[in-house]
Amino acid sequence: MVSVRYGLEARSCVLLRSLVNEVYQIGTDDRRYVLKLYRHGGWSAGEVAWEQDLVAYLTDRGVPCPAPVPMLDGRLCGELEAPEGPRPFALSEFVEGTKPQLPTDVLYEEFGGLIGRFHAAGASFRSSHPRRTFDLSYMLDEPLQAIVPHLADHADRVTALAERARLQLSTGELSWGIRHGDVTLDNIHRTGRGLVLHDFDLAGPGWLAADLTGVHATPHWAAFAAGYSAEHVLPELSVLPWLEVCSLISNLRFHLVEKPKYRGIESLAEGWVDRELARIDELHAQLL
Repeated sequence: MVSVRYGLEARSCVLLRSLVNEVYQIGTDDRRYVLKLYRHGGWSAGEVAWEQDLVAYLTDRGVPCPAPVPMLDGRLCGELEAPEGPRPFALSEFVEGTKPQLPTDVLYEEFGGLIGRFHAAGASFRSSHPRRTFDLSYMLDEPLQAIVPHLADHADRVTALAERARLQLSTGELSWGIRHGDVTLDNIHRTGRGLVLHDFDLAGPGWLAADLTGVHATPHWAAFAAGYSAEHVLPELSVLPWLEVCSLISNLRFHLVEKPKYRGIESLAEGWVDRELARIDELHAQLL
């Protein structure tokens, strides 16, 4: 498929990762590429095209990302006909580098600068393709409705916390733009030209502060904030606990409802659900 669609002499194909989507390393005689094959029923081909437009836009503006590779017809996203239905795919350049192993203030300050540059560049991004908006309906209402039947004794606490989060996030103007959706050290590489940002699968229009919830809880927040502030004005930090509630509820939908569909119900024993519910219990005691 890669040889036909992209005009490359593909010599090797190695599966790197399989979870929500599949990621393959494609090798030619002298170069390597990464093919991302999205699952059927997730993002549409148009939405994946939006994602690729974003990455191309960021790359053009100096934000280090794996550059998308166009097909022979110029498009950045195609579709593979699979037994379960069409699956979008996209190809990007392979980025040489390593994942940072030791979290330090120096690393987090550079990381903060990278995310600040990403948010600043995203302010002027436009695409002719669609992308779902990460608003309260998508981040809170829909996942809450999906998980409540599975929560048993936790249902009342989760629902009460969700109602307060909805109220807090519905009042006042919050900074809006293009969020990455998964700002963790797992999604950066250390290269000879600095940090490179990966994995825009959860990117989309939304509250910028949502990208800071995970980092804010680390011991390196001050360094990250300093790096970010050098590139972009920090969004509203007062709403971070409520955005964390939304993130936890969305994660519960993934682990309780979505992942068992393709990983089997044994995935429920991996501990993710218990961890997310324990954090919700902590936030319930702190915030209500």
